[in-house]
Amino acid sequence: MVAASAEYEAGHLDSALVKVDQAIALDPALAEAFKLRGDIHQHQREYDAAMEDYRSSEKLDNTDPRLYVSRSALHITEGNARGGLRDADKALALDANDADAWYNRGWALYQGGDQEAALKSVRKALDLNPGFPEALYLSGVIKGARYDEKAGVEEITAALSMKPSIPGGLMSLAVLLYEDKRYEDAIPKFTEVIAIDTTELAAAYYYRADSYYNLGDKERACADWRRSMRLGDRDAAFIKKNYCDTDATKIPKKPKRKQRKTTIQF
Repeated sequence: MVAASAEYEAGHLDSALVKVDQAIALDPALAEAFKLRGDIHQHQREYDAAMEDYRSSEKLDNTDPRLYVSRSALHITEGNARGGLRDADKALALDANDADAWYNRGWALYQGGDQEAALKSVRKALDLNPGFPEALYLSGVIKGARYDEKAGVEEITAALSMKPSIPGGLMSLAVLLYEDKRYEDAIPKFTEVIAIDTTELAAAYYYRADSYYNLGDKERACADWRRSMRLGDRDAAFIKKNYCDTDATKIPKKPKRKQRKTTIQF
């Protein structure tokens, strides 16, 4: 198990899997081996196999809080907020000082739409581990969703300074700057998103276009709305037809964009 754990911690998932399979073959009653194999499968996005291993581990030992932390993460990844909350609470019943469990609990509550309770759980995670970038990022996202854009920007910026690779972090920061009407600050952030992230290109071009529009730059705004339209954005297509292709100085009946629901990769 020591060798399997070392390979897992080093990110060598295939090698870790071979070694943990060997450990299970030698001792089928080793709960920690099934838990580790579940973690490996989860990182490999083999979610059914991960859940099966977590259940096997629980049958052998239901006193390991980290098992429930891992399983709550799997539930959250699969969009099962109730399952994520249930297992996070099981972890906390066993260890109330596990920052990861509090973070998972906050994530599950946020996923389930309870922003106030989510924020309390995330703050508890940060009390226990102030250097927890994902928790600080989630706190910023929740505050942004509660229309406290300034606090959201500050926390997301701080989280990204600790861990620039947080998935979706840069886009979230750019959108909050845009929603706070800090268009000159938002534009370079959207430009960074466009340069490195292919998952939200249509939205990034749309928001950058609208930032230019609010600064009175029709030419640059329309160039971006055309790019967004080509990527399938219907609001951009409407604006291109009724504003960009005309001599209008204002967008007639401008589409009302819903507040963006930030997607966080757990």
